[in-house]
Parts: sequence; C-alpha cells; structure tokens
Amino acid sequence: MTQRIHLHLEEWQALVADDAELPDIAAADIALLAQRPEPLPTAGSSAVTALLEVAFLSYWWQIPMRYGTRPQTGTSPLRQAAIEAAQATVGQHSGTEWGEAVTAVSGAAVWWVGFFAMIRHRGVHHVTLEPHPGRIHAKALASTVGVVAHGMAARVLEAAMQTRDDRALRAAYCRVIECGIEAERQLPALIDELAELRLVDLVTTTSRWRGRFTKYAGGTGAGQVE
Repeated sequence: MTQRIHLHLEEWQALVADDAELPDIAAADIALLAQRPEPLPTAGSSAVTALLEVAFLSYWWQIPMRYGTRPQTGTSPLRQAAIEAAQATVGQHSGTEWGEAVTAVSGAAVWWVGFFAMIRHRGVHHVTLEPHPGRIHAKALASTVGVVAHGMAARVLEAAMQTRDDRALRAAYCRVIECGIEAERQLPALIDELAELRLVDLVTTTSRWRGRFTKYAGGTGAGQVE
C-alpha cells in the first residue's frame, strides 16, 4: 500500500489541485476525500505515537498527515464512519493512549480510502483486470472506511495488550473482533462494488476476515498488473 501511495502520489496531487468531479464515484467531494486526519491530542501524544510504533502502524498515520489537505469544517460521511468505528471499539475509554491510537488509525483510514478512491477510475477490475471499473456511490466508501478502521484498530489493540493487562482494553479488543465478524457479512458484496484492484487490496489486507487472502489463490497478484 505504501509503495502504491508513492507510485501514484503526483497523479493524486494533480486530481486534488484540479478539484473536478470524479467520473466514477457519485456524490464524492475531492476536498473531503483528500483531507488529513485530525491531529493527535497534545496531552499524551507521545504515548499514542509510541503505541503506533509498537504496532508497526506509524506509516498509517504519518503518510496522511504529511500529504493530506487541511481538514474542513463539518463531518463527511466517511469521517463519520471512522468516528463511529472508533467509538464502537473504544467506548468510554477515549482518553487512554490505546483509545486515542484507535481514534487515530480510524481517522487515517478515511485518507487511505480516499486516496485510492480518487485514482480508482484509472485502475482495473480486481478479477478481470479490465480497465475502467463501473461507477459506485460514495456510500460504499463510507462502508469501506468502517471495515478498514476496524481492521487497523484490532492491530493497535493487539499491540497494546502485549505490554499491559487491562480489563477495559481486553473488552475493547473483543468488541473490535465482534465488529469484524459482523462486517464479514457485507464484505463479498462490498468488494464486488468497489471492484478496483487497489481498493479491494486495501480492504482485503487490512480487515480481519477469513477470506482476506482468497483473492490471491489464482496467482493474479497486484505485482503482475503494476
């Protein structure tokens, strides 16, 4: 995913600067797809950063903060999906370092989904490898953010549990796994709707679900395309 960001960064920046309507996503606002996450709270930011490093997720947060545009006022459907995903996991423990880390990776999920959504029309179908996948609605991207956010939150909580024995933390981990199980029911349909190779890879490799590597069983990996 990181390699693809740098491979298509100039192309993405040109789309951000142009701010034209995307040809394949209905009701999508480029300004909202490109904005960076909210900054970490000043108090305890070093502890959150340290936890992201332990979870090997520093890149997930740093890349959107480096390249994303300034956040706009108001809440987009994608940002709202990230907020709801974090709240469903963290519950009443948003002030903890692991709670803030979950909020951080969930907010960053908006940018990662937005990045690949913006260049989607120049990609190929994830199964047929045919160019120009069909149009989708922005609502599908909001669902994608929720799925990706839960997958990254699970990684944060797994890392946190390596160094502390906290009942609230264990409960949060159980909740995020439960959310992932619930999301499995919609994943096949969501993947079919996303259709484009890079977006499908983002979902199938970040979410924790039993079929996440079945896409590669046939040997049509992304490297053969790019």
